[in-house]
Amino acid sequence: MRRAIPSQYLVLLFSVFLMLAYNNGLWVGIVQANQLITQHNLLFLGSCAIFMTALFNLIFNLVSSRHLIKPVLIFIVLCSAAASYFIDSYGVHIDSSMIQNVLETDTSETKELLSKDFIIHFLLWGVLPAFLIAKVRIVHVRWTKQLLMSSFSITMSILAMGLVAAFFYQDYASTFRNHRDLRYLINPTSYIYAVTKIAKQQFAEADKPLIPISQNAALGSLAHEKKHRTVTVMVVGETARAESFHLNGYERETTPELEKTNSLYFNNASSCGTATATSVPCMFSPFSRDDYDDEKGHGYESVLDAISAAGVKVSWLDNNSGCKGVCDRVEHQKVTDVNLTDLCPDGECYDEVLLTNLKVLVAKSDDDQLILLHQKGSHGPAYFKRVPSAFEKFKPICETAELQKCSNEELRNAYDNTILYTDHVLAQLIQYLDNLSSQSIDTAMIYVSDHGESLGEHNLYLHGTPYFAAPSQQTHVPMVVWLSDNYKRDYPIDPVCMKNETGKAVSHDNIFHSLLGMNNVLLPGKYDLALDIFASCQHS
Repeated sequence: MRRAIPSQYLVLLFSVFLMLAYNNGLWVGIVQANQLITQHNLLFLGSCAIFMTALFNLIFNLVSSRHLIKPVLIFIVLCSAAASYFIDSYGVHIDSSMIQNVLETDTSETKELLSKDFIIHFLLWGVLPAFLIAKVRIVHVRWTKQLLMSSFSITMSILAMGLVAAFFYQDYASTFRNHRDLRYLINPTSYIYAVTKIAKQQFAEADKPLIPISQNAALGSLAHEKKHRTVTVMVVGETARAESFHLNGYERETTPELEKTNSLYFNNASSCGTATATSVPCMFSPFSRDDYDDEKGHGYESVLDAISAAGVKVSWLDNNSGCKGVCDRVEHQKVTDVNLTDLCPDGECYDEVLLTNLKVLVAKSDDDQLILLHQKGSHGPAYFKRVPSAFEKFKPICETAELQKCSNEELRNAYDNTILYTDHVLAQLIQYLDNLSSQSIDTAMIYVSDHGESLGEHNLYLHGTPYFAAPSQQTHVPMVVWLSDNYKRDYPIDPVCMKNETGKAVSHDNIFHSLLGMNNVLLPGKYDLALDIFASCQHS
């Protein structure tokens, strides 16, 4: 610390430190990908260390000026410490979708993730190295010499990377082609790339006007001819995986109340993404999962705009971290603002509060309505906070957000209780809609989760794994439909036909078109009859 060193020496030492200290998840992944421990595989592993060090050295030499280097390295070491904790503890993969989730999360979710273990990890591997970097003395040289030294260091890095690639090209090609998810474990380049991608996207979208899709939206003949007003409710579930629904064949009775209703369960439904920031905009967009990207999702109007333009009153009630732009142009409300003390302890609300707000919206309107309820659902990692104590059926439960400290049984119990509570909320909603139906109102409900959840399978926790590498626990989601007798008569829909449809493969791709169909909204050029799950069962 007493001796001044050139900034290039600091960058090289920092690059070695990054490679060794913050990439445990990557090293484990590479070892597992190559399976057998042979001399060649050990040499390949060593080449990865050289390649990564050279790559980091190249990147940070680009900002190695005397006055810039310390702030950059301190920022990187703090971010890398945080990233390494979540990669190592939860098996998180860091891509643009994950960064988008971080940027859009709310205060309560952030607090759950800031556990004692995280704070200790961050202090030891973030704050302490940052302090040491701040104390290092940098040699002050003329800018011409600085440029020459940086250029030399960058050239040597490129040479080292080239030599590694020349000797181990086949190994790199095979490992990273067959295990593409490994690139999202490289710390810090994974989050640097993701942040850069999001920033470029946000900059590109800043001056772009929203592309309309609702110009020709209009109500169809059924909506004009029916005798009763219609109240359609869509419940956007959160982090519910189909694998944990008894309706889906799960051995535990997690859906006892829904099974007593005449609702329909679609057992082969898949999500558009593995995180809310992707799935929610995607399911309401006119694009299929294969055609969807964030630029399209935020650059076009959603199906809610089209239904509203046709004359249906559209409202969004949120008990989560927001609608991700989908509801910006319709009536929307955060239910925590209502502050019902019995349902909202400690500033966070149980999902039953959505029903309270729903009843208020229905009572004050005489129009056809589409009301969307965005659940807190099974959002982790603090699953135990999602349910009132009366619904803690499965015990003992994991009572911490540090999932790695819980047994598989405790974690499973805590998560299954959230499904049990969602079952109760949906059953209560159906009962309320059934009562409305007796008052000559056509009522219908559709529920689908935004994505699933990993509970330790394949050493993964939570969600957000890149879709191509995501296990079924994160992409296979529950989907439930309930239609009142009035609704089935006025629209009209054959219940036997609908029952036969429940085994077919469906996805978030169907939501845009099915919501249009449920509300009898015509949207020429955008509506696809084949993707409307109700269309084939409607009488002409």
